[in-house]
Amino acid sequence: MKNVVVMICLSLAVFSCSTLTSAERAEREAKIERAVAKMLAEHRYAVTVNMMFPRNGRAQNVTSDYSLEVRCDSLVSYLPYYGRAYSVPFGGGKGLNFATLIKNYHSEKGKKGNTRVEIEVDNTEDCIRYSLDIFPNGSTTIDVIARERDPISYSGQMEIDEDSLK
Repeated sequence: MKNVVVMICLSLAVFSCSTLTSAERAEREAKIERAVAKMLAEHRYAVTVNMMFPRNGRAQNVTSDYSLEVRCDSLVSYLPYYGRAYSVPFGGGKGLNFATLIKNYHSEKGKKGNTRVEIEVDNTEDCIRYSLDIFPNGSTTIDVIARERDPISYSGQMEIDEDSLK
């Protein structure tokens, strides 16, 4: 008898914790896709980075709140860097932590629904090109190529506020 009661309680717990139905999931995915498209069209978005992939090294989880943010005509880069730098100022310089105006911005839709964004910036230390592949669900990969540093890649997620999903 105890086993039957335990089984009933467990099954009720599982059913009560069930996830979204397929229709609700599809609706949420469509809202996320519209929010991502809107942010890309407005050139106002931020990507929170969770992994970095140095050229000569192992992939590493990123534990802090590192991000890349596009604000119309400017870029705010707050990214960790692990790799070889060829010419840096005394003390290590800024690395990939700076805010500057965007020199060149180009985006185009890919075949698989992703959007490819190319951003070129100059800061006081280097000329840097950011290549972002942004997918409809907000998942993003970032490739960074600098003149004075080894290339590095990151993966992350676009920040989507809950207000745009309502």
